[in-house]
Amino acid sequence: MTSAQAGSARPDFYIAAIGRSGSTALCNWLTSPPSELVFSEPSFTRLRNPRLLPIQLAAFGMPASDEELAFADPSPIARFQRLMAPRLEGKRWALKEVLCEEHALVLDMFAPPRVLLTVRDIHDIALSFFEKHRIQDNLNRFSDQWVKDYCVRESAGLVAFRNFLEIRGIPHYVIRYEELTRSPDVRRSVASFVGWRGDGRVDSNFAEFDRGFEALRHGPAFSGRLRSRGERALRTEECRLAERIVECCSAYQRAFGYQ
Repeated sequence: MTSAQAGSARPDFYIAAIGRSGSTALCNWLTSPPSELVFSEPSFTRLRNPRLLPIQLAAFGMPASDEELAFADPSPIARFQRLMAPRLEGKRWALKEVLCEEHALVLDMFAPPRVLLTVRDIHDIALSFFEKHRIQDNLNRFSDQWVKDYCVRESAGLVAFRNFLEIRGIPHYVIRYEELTRSPDVRRSVASFVGWRGDGRVDSNFAEFDRGFEALRHGPAFSGRLRSRGERALRTEECRLAERIVECCSAYQRAFGYQ
């Protein structure tokens, strides 16, 4: 599967994210329907797309029927060409994923000309995951051990992916959550790097993504207020586990300026 197979449907950029790093808010902020669209975790490299994709298609004014979504395509690229290419004709678009296994697949399938990497202090990532999964009552799917495994695997993978981009000479820009949320200058720099406006509502579709609590917490724009660790309704046990996770992710912490 190569970028040539994607035809003219090449994204303007790709967002390689670690979870809880503000990447969904970034997608929303960069999105200006109907001409500039960033898809959050659409799994275009897979034979099936997650439930987030039809939510976004409807929000972008290009809904897909149940029959279109259920059709069994022979390959991911065939699925993209059937389901997405006609909808994206004449539009600028991009996509974001939060699993490192997706990053190489996206580069191979679409050859995006530039990449954004979103990062955050791994301690705050772990605490944010712990809090999110409890608010969503989702610990049966995403246990605290899942959080540890994810942070260790994905932090190492993101460091390796950045090194790969540097070796290949692919233009990329590292966005630290702490700076994205607080600095208008950083946001302007991001918008300039990708050549988009960057004036969308950061809370778009959060309720439909089962993240309505975040929309209420942060509002429609980057607030600049960072949630303190003490504000999270977590036990000492979770806080100590977050500290142990940081110890396991020291390479990531050093690589992205958190140590």
